Amino acid sequence: MNSERGLEATRAVREKISRAHGNDPRRLVEHYIRFQARFADRLRPAPGTPEVPADAPESAEAGESTPLRTRALSSSPPGSDPD
Repeated sequence: MNSERGLEATRAVREKISRAHGNDPRRLVEHYIRFQARFADRLRPAPGTPEVPADAPESAEAGESTPLRTRALSSSPPGSDPD
């Protein structure tokens, strides 16, 4: 593991954020999705990914109510109930 001071500081912050969310990966991802939404106007899609306008309607597929950009970060396939 690289032990540069900058990386140590980053790891410390990540550990603090993870502890604040009970070290629960699902809660942590939800936190980062909400955090990312705060800066949506500054984010760019990954190369090769079609851009979804901020004002785009939600998916028109039956039974789906998750915006496309959020669904891409989800660990569950569309239409499945993870709980």
